[in-house]
Amino acid sequence: MHAISIRRSIGALLALIVSALLYSTWSNVSTGRLAKRQPLNETPSLLNSSHLPHHHADTPLKHSHNLHPSHHHNTKRALSYHDAACKGRLLLTWISEVHDGKRAPTAEFGQKDIDNGWTMQNFPRVIPHAFDEPFKAIGKTLDGVGERIPEISETFHIDLVQDKPFRNTVGQNMKPIPSQNNLIAHYEVYYIPAYNALISSDARSPKAHALATEGPSTAFPDLINKRVPPLNRQSDAMWAVWKTLTKTPNDLRYICRDGVVNPDSRAIMNEIFRKAPTGKPVSWPGLTFGIETEEAQALLGTPNGLAVAFMLMDRAKELGRRKLSVTIAATDPEAGSGFRMLWDMAPPWMLTLELPPTGLGLTFTSAGGSKTVSASKVATSK
Repeated sequence: MHAISIRRSIGALLALIVSALLYSTWSNVSTGRLAKRQPLNETPSLLNSSHLPHHHADTPLKHSHNLHPSHHHNTKRALSYHDAACKGRLLLTWISEVHDGKRAPTAEFGQKDIDNGWTMQNFPRVIPHAFDEPFKAIGKTLDGVGERIPEISETFHIDLVQDKPFRNTVGQNMKPIPSQNNLIAHYEVYYIPAYNALISSDARSPKAHALATEGPSTAFPDLINKRVPPLNRQSDAMWAVWKTLTKTPNDLRYICRDGVVNPDSRAIMNEIFRKAPTGKPVSWPGLTFGIETEEAQALLGTPNGLAVAFMLMDRAKELGRRKLSVTIAATDPEAGSGFRMLWDMAPPWMLTLELPPTGLGLTFTSAGGSKTVSASKVATSK
């Protein structure tokens, strides 16, 4: 009898283990965790990254907020380097599709959209010394010589705060989500028309604020879109403000993400730093990568790279095709703090004038390389 009882107990235990394994397998399949990992050289539009839930290459761009991992509760996990690179290549595919007329950009936002729920807070035009290095990097690129830091009169320090009632996309009048732990939805940016540059110093999107304040129920697209104003993405907010400050908004070239604190972004940056010769974070001039590299694609796929991607995607008509590169650095490499991304959205071609002692000449630079023509050939060419 004891033997029969033991056999029954063992049988029940085995049945329980098998049931648990079957449930685990079904759960993994249903959430996509057993999906085959795609190689890094796959076509971006065919990738099946777990950070792109319910999003395919033919999905309308208006649903592109699904790219942000924080909008999906219960499925969030740390962004891997592989997934970030996959996401970056997918974004590049979408940018190309907009230029080719295969994908429609989102509508452009303006002052009326800023007035719908937002307050523009103008701060004193004081340039923090912490910005000296990226300013010098931009200045040296533009001026060709010297390291001129922009004058105070050339800088606008504006915090766009979502603190007023607004009308959502379906015409409902909504109240703003109150601050929590002194945090509120806002985009604090230094706008520098003289350098065609934006430096984002602090950002908290309305969607992220809604999710953190009101819980996971707002994570679903249909609910979150009703809870935030139509102007809610950082790229759209920065462009709307930028247009009010300069007569040549289409000349925008640099976007600097200062003080990167997002865990996923920092993890990807740290991995790139580890692969560098120093094996650790470096100070300015930092590490620079062209968008054709895996490193730049991974950085574009981070939460701190999305605003650049959407800027190029949605403002494709205004900005045109650009040659994209990114520089990463840390203000305190030893402590691993003060992480920054400096994105350079260079035009596909530039015409520069060479000065002595190399001789007077014109240099034509494009995505395919550069070619210098001497002054005498320019003068005699037909």
